[in-house]
Order: sequence, then structure tokens, then C-alpha cells
Amino acid sequence: MPGRPLSRRTAVGSALAAPLVLAACDIDPPARDDASPASPPPPEDAELVTSVVVELERAEGVLAAAAASGLTARLAPLAAAHAAHRQLLVGAVADAELPDASPARVPDAPDRALAAVRRSEQRLLRQLREACVGAASGDLARVLASAAASTAQHSAALPATVLGTGTTP
Repeated sequence: MPGRPLSRRTAVGSALAAPLVLAACDIDPPARDDASPASPPPPEDAELVTSVVVELERAEGVLAAAAASGLTARLAPLAAAHAAHRQLLVGAVADAELPDASPARVPDAPDRALAAVRRSEQRLLRQLREACVGAASGDLARVLASAAASTAQHSAALPATVLGTGTTP
């Protein structure tokens, strides 16, 4: 089912809202006494964050591979948002061993590469929603919800197809 074309007002609004969404992403430290030692995040949250970081790296790999198809300018805001979210989440579990993401492969044709990006973003969105619900920490749940909202907004702003001959980004 093809999506509705975006109006100029919606596209501009999305572009202006992206920095605000990224600025809202922050994991607030819990309030505690000065005498109490800093406590690491709950183990279930550490595992959850690690799985989200791995999924973000996979999505970034798909974006990088699709950018090679001539879609760099269209995918740059999405890639920047994913990088900011990944960096924030990696900081929350700095001691964790994060596996390397395997290189992604997408079709060379821009329209097919864009379709691969859409599928990848839907997969990431599902993971973020599940992680948000499964987080033990309220602060982490809030950050994951913000990342999910950002991913949904950026995905909605992606065009259904590449205009023109299929080679012009």
C-alpha cells in the first residue's frame, strides 16, 4: 500500500523537529545521597541496552549500504539520529562488550535500496518499542520511547520511491 506523499509543511516540520527530539534524549542519573555509591544499571537493562545498540548498528549498516546507491542526502538525517541514539545508549553501558555488526547488503537500485531501508527501520522500530516496554528503569524507557518516536518520524518522512529515473536521489 503506497504511502501518502508528504506535504512541504510536513517535511519542513519534521526537519525542524529532529534536533528537538535528539536534544530531548538524555538519561538522567537517579537521585541519590552523596554518601551512597553509584550503582550500575540493572542487569536486565544492561542486556536490553546492548541488544538495542546492536540493532541500531545493524540499521546504521543498512543506511550506509543504501547511501552507496545514491541516497546519501535523503538518509543523512536518519543516520545522524541513529548515531546519536547509539552513542547515548553505549554511554549507559560503557563496560559492556558490544559485538561488531556484520556488513549490510542492499540492492544497488535506489528504489530497492530505499525499500530495504524501510524494512530495516520497521524492524528497528519494533525492537525499540519492545525494549521500551521491557526496561526496568523509567529513565531508560523514556530514552527508548524517544528513540522509537524519532525512528517513526524519520521513517514517515522517507519517500515511497526515488523520483525521476530511479537514479536521482
